[in-house]
Amino acid sequence: MFSTSQDILYLVISFCIIWVTVFLCWMLYYVMRLLRNTNKIVEEFRSKLNVLTETLNYIRGKVEHISGIMTLASGGVTELVKKVVSNKAKQWIDKGTDDFDEAAKDAVDKAVSATATKMKKVARRIRR
Repeated sequence: MFSTSQDILYLVISFCIIWVTVFLCWMLYYVMRLLRNTNKIVEEFRSKLNVLTETLNYIRGKVEHISGIMTLASGGVTELVKKVVSNKAKQWIDKGTDDFDEAAKDAVDKAVSATATKMKKVARRIRR
């Protein structure tokens, strides 16, 4: 079967080529599995990142909405406070002017009565 040593060499080389081929196929298989797992990890990361982005956008929208409501509410509260203060000031001024009006009426009444008394005196003097 083996006539020369060269035949044995060719047989050993052929087995080595077969083993190298098997090893390369096995290595290629594991590299492909590694790349597939990497691809799955990247896809999961992208989906998680997408969910995170959507959540942040949702939260940002809610915060902007609440900020708008708070601005509107603070404007409304400001107007309400202005109105209450204005009404209280008017009531205070009205009460103060009522007291002032009564004082003025009393002063006018006293002045009228004093003037009337003086006019009666003057009228009596003129008659005499």
